[in-house]
Amino acid sequence: MMVFKNEFSWSKSREGLFKECKRKYFFNHYGSWGGWIASEDDRVKRIYYLKKLNGKEVWAGSQVHGVIEFILKRFRIGEEVGLSYALSILRKRMESDFAMSKLGGYTGFVSKAHRFFEDEYDIEISEETKEGLFKKAELCLRNFYNSDIFMEIRRTSVEDWITLEDFLSFDFEGNKVYLSIDFAMKVGDRVVLYDWKTGGERKADYELQLGLYALYVAEKFGIPADKITAKMFYLALGEGGKVDSFEVDSERLEEIRTYVRESVLEMKKLLRDVSENEAVEEDFEKSEGYWCSRCSFRKVCLESWGS
Repeated sequence: MMVFKNEFSWSKSREGLFKECKRKYFFNHYGSWGGWIASEDDRVKRIYYLKKLNGKEVWAGSQVHGVIEFILKRFRIGEEVGLSYALSILRKRMESDFAMSKLGGYTGFVSKAHRFFEDEYDIEISEETKEGLFKKAELCLRNFYNSDIFMEIRRTSVEDWITLEDFLSFDFEGNKVYLSIDFAMKVGDRVVLYDWKTGGERKADYELQLGLYALYVAEKFGIPADKITAKMFYLALGEGGKVDSFEVDSERLEEIRTYVRESVLEMKKLLRDVSENEAVEEDFEKSEGYWCSRCSFRKVCLESWGS
């Protein structure tokens, strides 16, 4: 049987967890490790189970991303997907996940199974809230489908598309950096990166994310910084959404390198053994407060929440 080693890596989402709460970061990346193995310790399996829960807002965004990916992949092989059909797929998938979560059959070990954070912690999702999520997701999909960006993508030869599978990870000073770019394509001698956002504007945070995407392209393909453009499409901002463009230069890429370098060092400071990526729970302090009420791990972290 293949044995997987828990190796250190860096990503924007991982860094976000680290800043939010060190203990949550530990549970997500160390405490849950091996929880998919039947013979593993019960607490580890419990942490792994909780790690897989979905908050409703993040889940809704992932559904929109999934259908957009479906549309683009079908278009790439010459098949058009109409908007009404895409919307029906979106609603069907969302309805299915709501039903699955309510059934309570989720174990954390079946990749297609689903469980809402809210259902796990007995937080009611009202019909009004549910329909609001559906309507927002449908607005996002409609805005994408009717956008100039989608038109631009469709006019571009698929040979100039850079597939999602090309964007997995790259080595940064001996550390693996993971990222996920929604779409990218070549336009002349340039590379244009696209990211779909289903939430509100967080410009500083998103500029860092786009900078990381640009760093990936520069490192992986050797493309000069001034030949990279990143575009953020806020799908939920009214009828039509909103697009921000982000131009990159060598100075900005160096700032990103410095940021990632310092973040990696901060994370590794808490490890007992850096070479083995060994972490111990008590070395990662809790950030008790507001975030606890929205944390999937509170059943194993705070005694007041019970088990």
